[in-house]
Amino acid sequence: MAKTPSTQEHLNIEEIVDDFVILKNGVAALILETSALNFDLLSEEEQDARIIAFANLLNGVDYPFQISIRTVRTDVSEYIKKLTDYKNKQVSKALIRQMEIYIQFIKNLTTKNEILDKRFFVTIPYKSLLVSDPGLIKKLLGAKPEVTNVDKIVERAKVELYPKRDNIVRLFKKMGITARQLTNNELLMLFYEVYDPDKIGYQRIGLNIRDYTSGIVQPSVQ
Repeated sequence: MAKTPSTQEHLNIEEIVDDFVILKNGVAALILETSALNFDLLSEEEQDARIIAFANLLNGVDYPFQISIRTVRTDVSEYIKKLTDYKNKQVSKALIRQMEIYIQFIKNLTTKNEILDKRFFVTIPYKSLLVSDPGLIKKLLGAKPEVTNVDKIVERAKVELYPKRDNIVRLFKKMGITARQLTNNELLMLFYEVYDPDKIGYQRIGLNIRDYTSGIVQPSVQ
C-alpha cells in the first residue's frame, strides 16, 4: 500500500521555531511586519524627508532582505455582528433605524466591492550549511538535501540576524514606520493564509502552533 504523503511534504517549510522560519534547503529567516504610511497625506517637506530616509535604509544595509506586500480580503462579519448586538440594546427608535441603515450600507458595500487589507513584511534570510547532501546517485533517484539540525540553525541564525533585524527596525523608525518580528503563532497564521487563500479574514483563524502537528489531512466523514 502506497504511503499517503503528508501535508508538510508539499511545503518548502521544514519548521517554525523560536520565531524563525526554517526552510527545507537550510535557509532560516525572520519576518518583520511593519506599519503603513499614508504618503499622500504628508507635506512636500515630509515626503522628501521620508524618501531620503528610505534611501538611507537601502544604502545603509549591506545584506539581503526582501520587502513584500500582501493584499488580503477582509472579513467584516464580526464587525457587522457587533453593530447588530449594539443595535439590539438600544431603546431609541431613531437610533435603531440609523443603525439598521448603517448595517445595510456595510453589507451592500462588501457585496459590491471587496474590502482589501494590505500587510507589509520584511524578510531577512540566513543561509545555513547544516544540510546533508544525499550524493549524486541519490540525487538522480530523486533524493533531496535534508536539514540536519534545526536547533543549531536557529542558534546561528539568531547571532547573524538579530543585529540585522535591530538595524532595519531602527532605520524604519527614522521613516516613521514601526517594525516588529512575527512570533511563532503569527507566522503560522500567515502561512496558513498563504497556502489556503480561500479563507476570508486571517483574524478568524484560531490556530495554535500545536494544531499544525498532524501529518496527514483526513477527509471528513459524512
